[in-house]
Amino acid sequence: MRDIDDRGLLYITENSNSFEYQAFARALGTQPVGIRDVGGEHLRLDPNVVFDVDLRATSSLRKLKGLLARRGTGCRIFMVDPKARIAVSNAESLGADAILEPRCGAEAIHQAIRQHHGIVHAVDVTRSIDAGISALDGGFRSLVRDAVFDTEGMESASGQIIDAIDSAGVDHWMATVRGYHVGTFQHCMLVTATASSFARRLGMRRGDVIKVTAAALVHDIGKSAVPVEILDKNGPLTPEEAQTMRSHPIIGHDYLARRSRIAADALRSVRSHHEYLDGSGYPDGLRGDEIDDITRLVTISDIYAALVERRAYKAPKRPEDAIAVLEALAGAGKLEPALVRAFARITLHKQAA
Repeated sequence: MRDIDDRGLLYITENSNSFEYQAFARALGTQPVGIRDVGGEHLRLDPNVVFDVDLRATSSLRKLKGLLARRGTGCRIFMVDPKARIAVSNAESLGADAILEPRCGAEAIHQAIRQHHGIVHAVDVTRSIDAGISALDGGFRSLVRDAVFDTEGMESASGQIIDAIDSAGVDHWMATVRGYHVGTFQHCMLVTATASSFARRLGMRRGDVIKVTAAALVHDIGKSAVPVEILDKNGPLTPEEAQTMRSHPIIGHDYLARRSRIAADALRSVRSHHEYLDGSGYPDGLRGDEIDDITRLVTISDIYAALVERRAYKAPKRPEDAIAVLEALAGAGKLEPALVRAFARITLHKQAA
């Protein structure tokens, strides 16, 4: 089955220059196309289509009948007043898969699309989370025993997570994680979801998204060697405890380098996800180009996930407040500004939807 993002979303409006239509299009993650401008080239890839036009207008109805004569598998959503019987009847004659009220939110649109394609199944979400937790637990236990790391299991879990997030949405996936898991595993899973979704929205190839997802999933594997009383401490760490905590990137990297077949660029992010572009991070004080792209992405995701997590000793930050922290770090030369801007645009647009 083709992915929703690959299929694309077409938003057909009465007037593409209208501020109201443009604002709603942004919430949908697309651009408006006026009914007078839409043509067969817009439908060539069989996109999911949202129609926000007056179906009582004869000219619009005639044009749409011609354009929609051939039926693909894309979802057709018509935004009409359910009490307007003529408009509803016309929408049905045009092959409506869903009829929604004109003032419905963007999330209702995306939910209707997911339901149309039959890819929203709670079991897929929980199965992918279980696979991720199982891979994490196995990895943590293997490090402690210095046993061989299950690389194939990690890659399989990463693929399941990508598919579940694509299907159900990253917010739903993360909410499910928060409902069932706490502590270090919850943090790893939230970083994984954030990084995977970010990479996907950046347009990375699936193979690279799997690398990013796997890197995020195992980025804190070295914490299995950190005493639990330090990991779960409800408050600031002492200097000695902080030093112990700061050893986890090296521990995780060295173990995976010896006992796994994880990709080299994903492996680097395990060691370097606490590095900053200005050289103030740890454990190696890397600067600028010494920090690769996957590590930069995982670092942003790690910081963001930590900020929006609920901890026993702090309330979670709102997404916009967490973004402000990332922007401040970028302004201070610690994070890549362009990547932070892209992350902010994707995250805040998703929240608006």
